[in-house]
Amino acid sequence: MKGVLAIVRVTLRQLLGGKRLIVLGLLGLLPAVVIWLTTANRSASAAFQDYNEIAIVILFLIVLPLTALVLGSAALGDERRDGTLSFLLVRPRPRSAITGAKLLAAWIAAAGVTAASGAAASTALSIRTSDWSTLVPTIVGTALAAACYAAVFMVLGHLTSRAVLIGLVYVFIWESGISMAAPSLANVSLFRIGLTAYAGLLPESTRFLSEPLGSLAPGVGGALAKTLGIGLVAVLTAASLLKRRDTT
Repeated sequence: MKGVLAIVRVTLRQLLGGKRLIVLGLLGLLPAVVIWLTTANRSASAAFQDYNEIAIVILFLIVLPLTALVLGSAALGDERRDGTLSFLLVRPRPRSAITGAKLLAAWIAAAGVTAASGAAASTALSIRTSDWSTLVPTIVGTALAAACYAAVFMVLGHLTSRAVLIGLVYVFIWESGISMAAPSLANVSLFRIGLTAYAGLLPESTRFLSEPLGSLAPGVGGALAKTLGIGLVAVLTAASLLKRRDTT
């Protein structure tokens, strides 16, 4: 257990070191700035609508996937590219423990940045309206979606050095374009997993989120189950790839 926690600590330092945290932190301020500016002199109901139609969309379609893409793909990808992965694998511990620790670190980093971004946007709305009902749903939704993105991008980051490019294509062409135009494809969109949890905790938001939700029904339980399933598959897949590396 100590070894796993050590991997988590070291990985967190690697992921959030240097200028990366500053850049992602500035990106994370975008939803709060936008909602603060757009809700000036607006009624509480109009501000709530703006929050769901503008800030939530920016958070789930831009800030969250970009943050998780950068951090998730770096969790194993940086080790492979820097040639330090071999030092990690030489230790006598299960490969699934290593990949699980890497995913946990990537999720903590991504969820920390995106949850803070969502909390800042929700706080900006709450200051305007004195209604704090969006805070917890926003944090829960971003945390679950961050876990899904981090899991998928962790595996992708290990497989290819072009993980960021592939991830950008997925985020901006598939999720923001194709799947938005075809609601039946909502099941293969990662941000919607977090969005269904958000809408499940805040039912009054669903009337403003019909297009982003697509064919999916709001609900926290389903979102949590999908997140755990994606995380487990990612950990086992990455562990299998590391074992294959051991034999080559």
